[in-house]
Amino acid sequence: MDSRARFTGRGWAFLGAGALCLLLATWLGRKDVLALALFLGGAPLFAALSLYVVKPRVLLKRGVDPALVTAGDSAVVRLRVRHRTRRGGTVTGAVAVHETVPEPLGGDRELSVAASGEPAAYTVRPRRRGVYALGPATVRVADPFGLAAELLDASERTSLHVAPDPVELPEISADRLRESGTDPSRTAQPQPGPDNVTTREYRHGDPMRRVHWAASAKHGRLMVRQEDPRSTRRLTLVLDREEASWPGERLWAGVLPSTAEFEWAVSFTAAVLEHLTQRETAVHALDTFGRPLPRGGEDDDDAPAHAAAVTAVTDDGAEDARHGLARVRPEPAPRTSATGGTAEDALADRFDRDGLVHPVLLVSGDLTAPAAERVLGGTQRAAAGSAVLVGSSPGRDPDGAAVLEAAGWSVVVVPASAAPEDAWAQLGTGARTAGAVR
Repeated sequence: MDSRARFTGRGWAFLGAGALCLLLATWLGRKDVLALALFLGGAPLFAALSLYVVKPRVLLKRGVDPALVTAGDSAVVRLRVRHRTRRGGTVTGAVAVHETVPEPLGGDRELSVAASGEPAAYTVRPRRRGVYALGPATVRVADPFGLAAELLDASERTSLHVAPDPVELPEISADRLRESGTDPSRTAQPQPGPDNVTTREYRHGDPMRRVHWAASAKHGRLMVRQEDPRSTRRLTLVLDREEASWPGERLWAGVLPSTAEFEWAVSFTAAVLEHLTQRETAVHALDTFGRPLPRGGEDDDDAPAHAAAVTAVTDDGAEDARHGLARVRPEPAPRTSATGGTAEDALADRFDRDGLVHPVLLVSGDLTAPAAERVLGGTQRAAAGSAVLVGSSPGRDPDGAAVLEAAGWSVVVVPASAAPEDAWAQLGTGARTAGAVR
């Protein structure tokens, strides 16, 4: 920790009183007043010297529980302090800690933390998704009389990841998105029928919504639905993360640069993931660079592992995928892919590698005509395509909308003020706009 010493308000008061007494002693010629002046002026200096000699050492640890939450939920931040002297002795009592907290999480906090290691806690309740940095903190260690203080700066920061809270989407006919199974031409039913669903015994971690109550009553133990893999409905969900598609006014999702339009797109993506995976649909989630969308526990900097990651998201992994959306942000388009090709090549390679012949749902912003051509080139294996475009200019549709429609895609253009459920309800209806204000 970096440290700096300073007099407290009480210390400055002592110094001021000492200077006044010194003037009075000089004027009156009184030795007792001079002694008082020396005491008042020397006490703060002695206190500061004692802090320098003792050289307090403070270890601060910060923990966040949980470290990954959904917007609207609360997280508890615990601070622990170990206060030791230069010789290794433990100091009792409490120290004052000034904790730096972002304004969306409630602003900075002043805490009194026991130096013995007993935690002090505060609660944050983020309202928006993103990655938020907690810290740094300043620990204030004072002498027993409160005349001088040592300010110790703990530069460490702790990240809080906030996933978007998915809104509930309305039920729409399955043929709107033309969800498919292994046969791209097959149109799935809204729910799996009794012929393509089997059951197995409940295992720890299975979602309760998959419990098959009729089978559970018959067997006398909890049974869950297990669909026939040959009839699994699939959809490819592509989130456009290219910076050029999101030219709106800059705002911040914690420490991540973003725009209002991109935040709408992330929320819509989370809602689609939640909605479809709950309905026995495997969603292949990736971005326009051909990369799988991040998962909750992945390291974004681990490029080889990220490139090899699977794109499929099922009911069991939907929450992890939604948590990964806490970290997404608009990014500059790479000039070449990891294999030396263009971004279009990377998207096409991903479709080839994962066998993505399923219909595509693209979520983008101000998609340009060349960008739309690249998407079409990268997704040409797909059976069909739909797109939701979030426009940043009122009254003007993105140029890429006409390009996608000319290729047979269904396109819906929305403003960032639209409700995600309205955009979802418009898909496949032939209407291009959905502008209901939330």
